[in-house]
Amino acid sequence: MPKKPLSVTLEEDNILWLRGQTAAGKQRSLSEALDVLVTSARQAGYGTTPRSVVGTIDIASSDPALLRADADVRARVKASIAQPFPGAVKAGRGKRKARQ
Repeated sequence: MPKKPLSVTLEEDNILWLRGQTAAGKQRSLSEALDVLVTSARQAGYGTTPRSVVGTIDIASSDPALLRADADVRARVKASIAQPFPGAVKAGRGKRKARQ
């Protein structure tokens, strides 16, 4: 999943802790340390589950009433079905370097 820039404001103690995680070599940057922390919390089930999609989608200004939505969804599903399923094709295994 592509990453997006975000500006956050944190307590000084939290910034110090994140910098410590980075300096300890566990992550390469403050951003990565914060990303790992949020990912871990999300996967562990902390926080509430979103119950609404409000604000998560954009409706094209050229079709605000979604009159062409059915045709667009059908076309996207058809194109998706035409693609080979990733699990159906076995990729060759490359040689891995031993961990040091």
